[in-house]
Amino acid sequence: MSKIAIVGGGIAGLTAAVELAAAGNRVLIIEKGSEIGGNVESYGCKAVDICTKCNLCLVDDIINDVSSSKNIEILYRTSINDFRGKTGDYTLGIETDGELYSVDNLEYIVLATGFTKWSELETGTPEAFKDNRILWASELEESIKNRIDRENGQDVIDLGYSPESVVFIQCNGSRNMQEKARYCSRICCGYNYRMARVLKHYYPEVDINMFYMDIQEGGFIQDISFSDLAENDIGCINCKPVRIEKNDNNLILHYENQLTGKTESIATDLIVLSEGVHANEVNEKWADLFNLQIDDYGFLMPIESEEQTGIFLAGTVKGPKDIAGTISDSKNIAYRIKNARNLSKSGG
Repeated sequence: MSKIAIVGGGIAGLTAAVELAAAGNRVLIIEKGSEIGGNVESYGCKAVDICTKCNLCLVDDIINDVSSSKNIEILYRTSINDFRGKTGDYTLGIETDGELYSVDNLEYIVLATGFTKWSELETGTPEAFKDNRILWASELEESIKNRIDRENGQDVIDLGYSPESVVFIQCNGSRNMQEKARYCSRICCGYNYRMARVLKHYYPEVDINMFYMDIQEGGFIQDISFSDLAENDIGCINCKPVRIEKNDNNLILHYENQLTGKTESIATDLIVLSEGVHANEVNEKWADLFNLQIDDYGFLMPIESEEQTGIFLAGTVKGPKDIAGTISDSKNIAYRIKNARNLSKSGG
């Protein structure tokens, strides 16, 4: 029975753990926090009159599988301080609640420590100023997660008021050289579209517009297109606002009309800022400790074949992915580890 350490208790780490444990391996999940789940713990289900396939239910299933597995052990509030050994026989020096330990005889290590949201970085800003009418996407997610069903089916999302208009600003924290993120974060279009659907469900008369630089039309399971937005009465404006102001009643967004080249403005009750996926600062530590590369944006890459080193990367630690993409990637990592073990046993 192999002993495998997985660093990170988010979607990627949990998915890999379930797959590897089901194959008979002993799996140790090393989680820095007090609970598992990672970033998606704050996400809310986007179901309205239909399921919008936000994939959170898949995460619930994975967490239940982790909890019921006899082959998975979880160390909470634990950090890694040291790494040594040779391929197939590694040792990690760890610290749990101030106590130092060693975890020996590790055949494989999976790094799955996820990403940082744009709002969590010092350079992340709410575009203009702080105002309770300007929300990060994650703040709206919290409201959606905590929504309460009431008999009349209305006004169940507690925003403190009932907005008559909402503007989503896409590509916030990505597709921008100044934000050190020229890439697409892959998650913003799908999840903001779903949140807009939720708002439309509970506030049918609300006027919703999305400022965007590029709509990611294709997606896993759920396709998003301009026709989908139009069918749900969600407007699209192809640019990012150049300035945001406020008065007693509204927030005013000034933007350049891409067709006329003239500056126009739109008033709204609520602004929702998308949060691009950024690399975790801990990636620099992992690069030094485990002899890995860091790409231009701070995400991790292997220098040698992962099958040769026994150090694998799973999920968003190596680049932006949505929930479905992260699950798929992590299952693939588990498959590759199982295949590498079989080849090693056969002498291949």
